Order: sequence, then C-alpha cells, then structure tokens
Amino acid sequence: MNLFISYPSDQKNLAEQLRLALEAEGHEVFTDRAELKEGEPYHEALREAIEGADALVFLITPRSIAPGSYALTELDIAQRRWRSPGRRVLPVMALPTPIEDIPPYLRSVTLLQPKGDLVAETVAAVDRLRGRLPMRAWLVAAGVLALAIAGAFVAYERAEQKRAQEKAQLELQAAELAAATQLCEAGSHAVAWKQFETIIASRPGDEAVRKAREDCGMRWLREARVAGDKESFSALVEPIQPVLAQGMASARGERRADLAAHLGWADFLRSRDGAAGGDPPALYKAALADDAGNVYAHTMWAHWMVWNGARIDEAVRQHFEAAAKGSRDRPWLRRMQFSVAMLRGELNGYAFEVLNQMRAAGEQPDTTQRDLVWRRLVDWGLTASDAEREVLLGFLSPADVLSTFEWLYPAEQAVADRQPLHRFALALLRARAGRQEEALQALDELNREFVARKQDSRLARATSQLLEQLRKAPRR
Repeated sequence: MNLFISYPSDQKNLAEQLRLALEAEGHEVFTDRAELKEGEPYHEALREAIEGADALVFLITPRSIAPGSYALTELDIAQRRWRSPGRRVLPVMALPTPIEDIPPYLRSVTLLQPKGDLVAETVAAVDRLRGRLPMRAWLVAAGVLALAIAGAFVAYERAEQKRAQEKAQLELQAAELAAATQLCEAGSHAVAWKQFETIIASRPGDEAVRKAREDCGMRWLREARVAGDKESFSALVEPIQPVLAQGMASARGERRADLAAHLGWADFLRSRDGAAGGDPPALYKAALADDAGNVYAHTMWAHWMVWNGARIDEAVRQHFEAAAKGSRDRPWLRRMQFSVAMLRGELNGYAFEVLNQMRAAGEQPDTTQRDLVWRRLVDWGLTASDAEREVLLGFLSPADVLSTFEWLYPAEQAVADRQPLHRFALALLRARAGRQEEALQALDELNREFVARKQDSRLARATSQLLEQLRKAPRR
C-alpha cells in the first residue's frame, strides 16, 4: 500500500520508527516534511502524496488536532478525497487526548488505542486495513501481472526480467535487513525482533541475517527496560538467550566474548526478577578468556560487583579502565559508569571521576548526563552537610573537581535560574582548591544579595554557613 503518515512535528521520531516498520512490511510510506515550517503555505508535494495514497495514518495528540496544525490541513485534504474515512483513514492515539476534542471525521471510525507497543499494533492494524482494499486495487494489480506474463513470452525480455527480479530480490533482502536493523537501533526492539524472525525463516542459512539478529538481541539486553508489574526481565530475556547461546557455538575471539558477556548480562537481568541459577561472573570471565579487553565483559562485571555491594575500589576501577582502553561503544561504557555512580548515595561522587576521565579523553557528556549531575551532585550534594559533601567530592583531588566543574558548566553558559547555585558551587570548589580569597569575595557578594532579598532558602543558608567557615579558617 501507499501510505501517508500525518503527525505533529514533536512526534517525528515516532513517525520515523513507524515508517521503518511499515516499509519492512513492503509498504511505501510518505512522512517527509522536514523542509516545511508552521505558517508557510502548504507544499504541493504533500497534497499530491495524500491524493496518491491508498490510506492515511493519523497520529492523534493534543498538538496534532490543535487549530492551525499541519496535521489538520493534511486531514482536510484526506476528507475531501475520501468523504467516508472507513477503510481509508486509520486514527492512532499516540498521546492521551480528550475524545471530545478529536475531529468528528476521525471519531466516525474506530480509534486505535494501543495497549502495548504502538508501532507493532499500528503495523498490525494497517495489515488488517490492507486486507479490505476495494476491488479496484486488486484489478490494477491483476492488470500489471497480466502485462508481466505477456512480456515473458519474449525470450529476451524474459531473461532481462529474470535478471531484474534477481537484482530486485537481493535489493529487497538488503532493504528488509537494513529496516530491521534500523528499527532495533531506534529502540523498537520487539518489532525488530519479529522482523528478524520473519527474515530468518525465509533465509535460514544467511550468515549476515544471523549476526544482525544476534547484534539486535545484544543491544536489546543492553537497553532493556520494563514498566510495571505486567512486564519482567525474564520474559524479555527468554527469546534472546537461546539465539546468543547458539551463536557462541560457531563464534570465535571478540565475537564469542561479546556473546558470552551478554549472556551473563541476561542472567543478571533475570536475577532482578528473583530467578536463580545464573552465574554472570563465570560468563564474564569466559568472555575475557576469549578477548582480554572486551568492553562489555569488563563493564558488566564491574557493574555486577557494585550491584552486589562493592565500593568503587581498585578491582572495580581496573575493570572500567580496561574497558576504556579500547574504542568500542564508548558512550555505552560512560552510561554504565554513570549508572553505577547512581546505584547508592555514597557512590554519587564517582560521577565526577567519570566526567574527569571524559574531560581528559576529549569526550562530551550528553544533556541527560549534565542534568543528572547538576540535580544530584551540584544542587543537592554541594548544599548538603559538610560530611556528605566531603564524601561526594572525595573521589577526585580538589583541583580536578574544580577543573571538571568549570569544563562541564562554563560560567558564561549558566542560565539565569542556575546562576546563584553556579556561583556558590564555584566558590566552594575554589576554596577547596586553595583559592580562599576568590571564594570569600564571591560568597560575600552572593550572601549580600540573598540578605537584600530576604531570601531564606537551602542555598542561602548554605552560602551563609560556608562564608562563616571560610572567615574563621586560617588563610593559606
């Protein structure tokens, strides 16, 4: 089918995942309106795309049905083309939206309100829609087939057609594999896994497909999430473990190590549901026997140790240092180190150590990591008691903590509502690094501002307390 996906701009990632899933099913999908901006005249290409489509998938969100949205304009074109939306328009509830706000045209057909994976359920609904196409579409297909059969009577054309078919088959197979891989990389692991199962069934001996499915299984384990009591890690792991175990039988070296490490991680995930019988460290050890520097085995083993009560000691650091010597999957390694730092309050300061490593290596933390450190370590940690603060800052030397903070949060980039805390944190860290005079001056100015505004907040009290301590402390 030729499909048009109508969506609001803030759902572009969801629309892209849906496009990949539908194309993997053989549909042609139009979603691209990246060149358009709200308020510009509606592009003729979009009008032609809707008028040439067999059906329209409309992602319902409060924004998509807001007056003036492009999505409503697209819906208006569809309504002029199909007076009745039945069998032509598939409305999908992408975000909670009051039913009474939804246009009557969409409400006149059954709304798809996904209970699980939105992408998978939408693909299934489109498949049901495809089964109810009008006879005209089947007649067109029959006409095309008749022409192909007629052309087959000519020997030259038959040979050319065979070569073209073989080429098209190879291209289709490559496209199917690429689509499934992209779905997995985009986070639609369950949909991708289903696509891989379909491909494997038709191409059981294809080595590239087998490895791509294993790669997807390993990524799924690394990015595993469960929500609520209705989901479990054990159920997620169940279809993946036998695939990875089978892959180990023929793998060697780094590949075998990757598979073994992820099987250990699978056992760890199962243990979070209370499942017994697994031995993750044994699998991590086996992985390192095949590949001494394996990033996954070292990182997962370090995580296992801390998860089971270890501190960030020399053994844990040795695993992380070995993992960081290579260049593979460095962003994932850093995410795991941050995860370890957030397992327990007394470990939070390890995030400063990780950031210092990233600074030295020329790596940049992402926005999520910056915000996490600001909330947990700066906003809460640096304004806590002296004892808690020293535990937090004890993972690095005072000079390295100061340099890392200045690198992570440049003063000139601090937004207005963060500036007071930024000034306090900078003064505190400078004082610890031996720059008391600078710290005293900055804290005195900040304290005067709080007093003038009669502000009594946690930050104001921390500022006053630190200022008093520095005034009493001997000058260095």
